[in-house]
Amino acid sequence: MKYIRLLNFLFFSLILGGCVSNKKISYLKHEGEIKEEITYDSVYRSVESVPVALNKIRPFDQILVEVKTVTPPEYNPFAYVEAIGGSSIANIQNPDQGSVLGYTVDEKGFVDLPLIGSVELGGLTFTEGEAKLRGILKNMMDEPSVRIKLLNFRFTVLGEAERPGTYGTYSREISVLEGIARAGGVKEFGNRAKIKLLRKNGNITETVYLNLNDENFMQSPYYYLQQEDVIVVLPIERRPTLEYVQRNVSIVASITAALVSIVTLITVNR
Repeated sequence: MKYIRLLNFLFFSLILGGCVSNKKISYLKHEGEIKEEITYDSVYRSVESVPVALNKIRPFDQILVEVKTVTPPEYNPFAYVEAIGGSSIANIQNPDQGSVLGYTVDEKGFVDLPLIGSVELGGLTFTEGEAKLRGILKNMMDEPSVRIKLLNFRFTVLGEAERPGTYGTYSREISVLEGIARAGGVKEFGNRAKIKLLRKNGNITETVYLNLNDENFMQSPYYYLQQEDVIVVLPIERRPTLEYVQRNVSIVASITAALVSIVTLITVNR
């Protein structure tokens, strides 16, 4: 009888060992949500939003310059942008496609634009760059409105994500959470409490660890992605064991049931 109990104990230990705690797979947890009663359809808690990380125009960026003005289109060399800058750009999924459009910022931060010529935009935020071009164009056009779009904003998601890969966006504001969502989210055995972020800062690559389990992450200075960021979703420490148990639980159950039957027969026939 003691052997049967031992086998049952081992079987259930394997089953329970293959489970992952809800605390490890929940995003942005707050202790109060567990300990306190939640009131629905009302503001439960408010936190100050982290300021948007203002991306700057950098060498080798591919930019699209949109200029709208009351000046007739035949006198606006940027008018062609409206033909390619609408829905077609929004539908581009491959970030490499951006390289066939727009203008390239050279290694010194200058970009050669029609009508304007060579102008230095490197090191400026997109808002500052738009203001600079608007100041130049107002002497050439009537009431110009300038919008700069970055065509080759890329970030990479690696590791325990459903669809690892390199992704592009035309949004100036995209968070780490949105970036991971683009990659299908974190797999079951991905460690949401230990996300590695690699970020270029000049000639230096910074390594930062983020905890997506904690709601306080929304106030992190690394909440928003920057150009060429790399997100690495690390596995939880017991991943090999957990994956093995889950893949083979039916086999383990069959073997355990067979052993229990054999031990039972031996015990009965004694």
